Amino acid sequence: MSTPAVLRWPLPDWVIAEAGIACPACGTRARLILAMDLDDRSDEPSYMACPAGHQWAEKRLPRRVGAELLAEVLDAEPGLLGSLDELRREYGGE
Repeated sequence: MSTPAVLRWPLPDWVIAEAGIACPACGTRARLILAMDLDDRSDEPSYMACPAGHQWAEKRLPRRVGAELLAEVLDAEPGLLGSLDELRREYGGE
C-alpha cells in the first residue's frame, strides 16, 4: 500500500475570508495551511494548521476542495508533478 501524496500548502487569504475559516485555538485567519491529497475527493473535513502549529479538521472545507485545487494546479503546470516530492519536503507532507 502506498503513502498518499499529501501536500501542505498555504491557502490564499481571500479563500480563508470567503469561507470564514479561523484557527479554533488562536483565531488566526492568515497563512492557514491546507493538507491536500490528490486522491481524496471525499466530503470529510480537510486538515488544516495555522502558523502557530495548531491543527484541526475543518468541516467547512471538504477534502475534495483540496484535491480539486491541486488537480487544477497540476493541469495548468504539469511539470509541477515532477517537483511534488521537493514541494512536500519544503512545505511539509506526510
